[in-house]
Amino acid sequence: MAKPYTEKEITGFILHFNKPNVPNLLEFIILSRGYEDMSDMEKEEFKQYFYSINGLIQRTLDLNRSLSKTKEDIQLQIDRGKEALGRKDKSKSLLDRDQIKNQIKMLEAMLDEKDKYKDKDFLIEFDRFLATEFTDKFLEETIKTQWSRVESHYDILGQWRYIFSSVIFNNDDIPDGKFTVYRAGTKEGYSWAGNLDRAKWFYNRNEDGLVEANHNQLLKLDVTKDDVLFYYSDRTEDEYVLIPNQNKIQVIPIGEDEI
Repeated sequence: MAKPYTEKEITGFILHFNKPNVPNLLEFIILSRGYEDMSDMEKEEFKQYFYSINGLIQRTLDLNRSLSKTKEDIQLQIDRGKEALGRKDKSKSLLDRDQIKNQIKMLEAMLDEKDKYKDKDFLIEFDRFLATEFTDKFLEETIKTQWSRVESHYDILGQWRYIFSSVIFNNDDIPDGKFTVYRAGTKEGYSWAGNLDRAKWFYNRNEDGLVEANHNQLLKLDVTKDDVLFYYSDRTEDEYVLIPNQNKIQVIPIGEDEI
């Protein structure tokens, strides 16, 4: 019988995956749990998906190799990241600061592993993957972390909805009773802030040209914990992730002197 992967090894695959493609790997993990119940045709389709996943990993490895050919190159990027982080310590731009921290963490992992592994060690072995048990707890924490790590969700909300449906999230950290969440963007989005000031920060950032004007509204929604998929605060954003009832969303009027 093939040796199962450890949770640390699976996390390593994810860290070496190009961030926009991370939902594909999460979807692949979820699908693998039902492999034994698949029809022959579904198993063949799943194996083709496996080849495409390894192809995505290889392309990311090729990109990393072209950007960081030596340990010295990686260490230089880490040092520059820490210098940038020091400058951000006095900044209110929390999102940018956390992006730098995540990049430093990934670079440090690459530096630690550079002498241990060859590129082939980061490619998934089919039989080992199928032998791996992915617990609900591991999936829950991984999905929450990777939702935060992936920076753009809008074009793949349907894929994220499928990923979220694969586990039941622990919502003990969400308050009882009705409370209000806020968002800057479109009504379809899943990411909501627990306070209005944070939503205004995103609204202003969007207004700086990162988002089309018709995709940037300041919104609020009354919810209970039953409406929320999970709460995530590691990026200091007080973030509630939920699939909103768009009919209940209210648009907050924006005056020039209000934000």
